[in-house]
This record gives sequence, C-alpha cells and structure tokens, in this order.
Amino acid sequence: MNPTPVVSILIPSDGRASLRDTLASIGASRNAPDHEIILVGRLPDGMETPIPFVHFIACTGMGTGAMRNMAVSHAKGDLFLFTDSDCIVDPDWMARAARSCTPERPVVAGGIRFPETNPWDCGDNLAIFHATHVSQRAGRAHGHVGTNNLAVRREVFSTLGGFDISLTVGEDGDFLARAAKAGYPAFFDPSFAVRHQSNRETQTQVQAHAAWYASGYVNLLRSGILPHGKIRAESILPRHPRMASVWSGLKATLALARIVLPHPAFWRYRRSFAAAWIFLYARRRAVFRLLAE
Repeated sequence: MNPTPVVSILIPSDGRASLRDTLASIGASRNAPDHEIILVGRLPDGMETPIPFVHFIACTGMGTGAMRNMAVSHAKGDLFLFTDSDCIVDPDWMARAARSCTPERPVVAGGIRFPETNPWDCGDNLAIFHATHVSQRAGRAHGHVGTNNLAVRREVFSTLGGFDISLTVGEDGDFLARAAKAGYPAFFDPSFAVRHQSNRETQTQVQAHAAWYASGYVNLLRSGILPHGKIRAESILPRHPRMASVWSGLKATLALARIVLPHPAFWRYRRSFAAAWIFLYARRRAVFRLLAE
C-alpha cells in the first residue's frame, strides 16, 4: 500500500454483514492504482479490528454524509471513490474509475448492476437507479445519482465543502446540485460498476425504504434545494387522502412505464416490476403524509 495513494476509497458502514463481501471484492481488484481504503462507522458482528489494508474509524450516531466527510478528512488520495457496504465492485472498478474521473471531468457516477435473483431488491434498484444502470449510455448524468458509486476529485470536494451533515437523507442530491451550480456537472460512465444488493426480500422492507427516500425528498423540498412550484400535487393532495392515493397509483404507473418501455434491457427484470411499482407508489404516498404533518 503506497503511503501517498492516488485513490481513496471511502465507505460508510452501519454494521451490515455484506461489508465482508464489499471489502473482498475491492481486495480482488485488477490493475488497481495505488490506493487506500477508509471505513467509517460500525463493523458487522464478529469482524475484528484491525482489518488488513483498511483504515477503520469507529463511530456511532452519524449520518452517512457525516461519515463520508469524516473519511475524507483522513484521505490522502487525489481521487475520492465512494461506495457503500452493500455493494460488490467489479474487478476493474478502481482502475476504470481512476481513468474516467479527471481534472476536466471531476464528478463522475459509475454504473449500477442489479441483484437479479432477488425480485424485491431488484425492483427497489430499478425504481431508484434506472438512470445509472450499466446498460445506459455514457454522458451527462441525469435522474437520481447515488453515492454508492461516485468518483469526485479532491479539489472539487474541498471547494464544495463536502456533504451537508444537516441532511441525514438526501445529502447526495444536495451535493450534486451544488456541484452542478458551481460548474461541475456530474457525468455518467458505466464502465466502472458495482452490484448494489441490499437484500430487501419483502414488501414491507421495500415500503420502508421508499418512506426513507420520501423523507429525503421532503427535506430537500423544505430546505429550498428542490424547487416547489405554486401549483403542485404535493401542495394540494395532502389534504385529500383518497385523492392522494389515486394520484400516487397513477404516477407510479406512469413512472414505471417511462422507465421500462423505452429501455428493452429492463424487460429482463419483469419479475421485479411489481416491486418497483410498490416502491414508486409508497414513496409518493409517504411524501404526501410527510407534507400533511
């Protein structure tokens, strides 16, 4: 391990058992540049410290944005490569990310692979990460871009001041919005990819995850980070629960159609369409509930 790494891999951890597989996949990297791995948070039960080749910083009670900021404060690399403890990286993930994220293109989102054998988890991914699926074309990023596979140059991260730790949910959207406003729009490059598998196996787990995403959307809406027009369903329907339910179902159906109809590659996930619809419906219903409070 080089004392002055080119790449700093930064991982927040909430103690999931999948962290073992994440670290193993990074350890199996091919043609990797000089790098370091900084892990912040909690370890899974039974995992001992110190972990070979990993700088572990123990903490509790911090949001993921704060954990990532803490990891950055210890990082030595020129390139920050963010992923999560429920991701399995491709063997050439690190090398391709280092080639893709340059001073001329300093914010790059990588590709997401879906857990195809788990319909609930796959549908959850389809609803959220369809815009960064590995089958999408490279270019300017659009739609939701997460921090489970994101490369950012050190100088840009420093200029932006890192993640807003007051946002316990939605801090990734806020960061990317500030980056674009500062002249650093995010690009998308599917050549460096991770498989995102959170092991959600029930409708209840998918609905809970949708509610969590809804809270992030409402946070960004209330803080003014996302525009809130004068005439929006979110402004009117919280006072009419039945209308909100019908509207949520309609919008979920239209959203799923927009995701899958123009994109033949997604038809391989048709067993997961119901789970994706449930996520989209539950997220919008949760938004209405939160705005009505």
